Amino acid sequence: MATIFPREEKAEYLFDKILENPQACERLMETFYESVESDGEYSGEVLPPEKFAKALFDAYKNKDLTAFLLAICQHSMFDLLRNAYLVPFRFNADGHTNPYILTDGSGNLLNDCKKAVPDKMYHKFQKVYAQNDDVKMYLAEGYRKRHCYDEVTMEVKDYRMGEQLGVLLVYELPDTIKMKETEAQSYVAVMDLVMQLQEELPKSIVYYGQECLEEKGEHFDELGVFLPFTHFSERLEKHIETAKKIVYQYKE
Repeated sequence: MATIFPREEKAEYLFDKILENPQACERLMETFYESVESDGEYSGEVLPPEKFAKALFDAYKNKDLTAFLLAICQHSMFDLLRNAYLVPFRFNADGHTNPYILTDGSGNLLNDCKKAVPDKMYHKFQKVYAQNDDVKMYLAEGYRKRHCYDEVTMEVKDYRMGEQLGVLLVYELPDTIKMKETEAQSYVAVMDLVMQLQEELPKSIVYYGQECLEEKGEHFDELGVFLPFTHFSERLEKHIETAKKIVYQYKE
């Protein structure tokens, strides 16, 4: 592999030698974290030294930044973007339900609802639901996520973070599929919206899906604004009005 440093060509022979020595792998990992942590000690989750070294070398050889990020911080590139609240989370990404919709179109708990909903939160939701007939609204449980390597198999696995109840507001958006836009391009289109929501409603979570909304045989892009009770329970009505104002301005 050609690099900007000619002496580093054919480095895989050296990498293989290091991987044969557990002490060498441990020293490599310690040196890496000493260079990125101000106190010289990494306090987060890390792979075992041999797994860390292998992931690091594989990322180097394959020029795969996401593989490198998974090895050092347990986030993919887009995990970092989403958890920095810069781009939306995908509705039901990787085949996993997120968010869980807990009420029907009339604001009533679903008969097969398997999530525990405290009465106080349900009554609060019903109150704001009755006052907002100009937006689709659901009681829901949402979460953020990241990806990481399994310490044993080194397969990529999902890790959920911060599961919590809240109010989900759902909006129809222009169909980016018909506009021949990729998912990443669609994120460009809504980034200003996401940033404004974070400025006025910090810790709100935005969901997005291409052609995931179906009505009368037609498919539409869908955007969701999730307001967790943890952050927005107080003055919930005002927060909902703020979210609606921001999204409606964007849609105009």
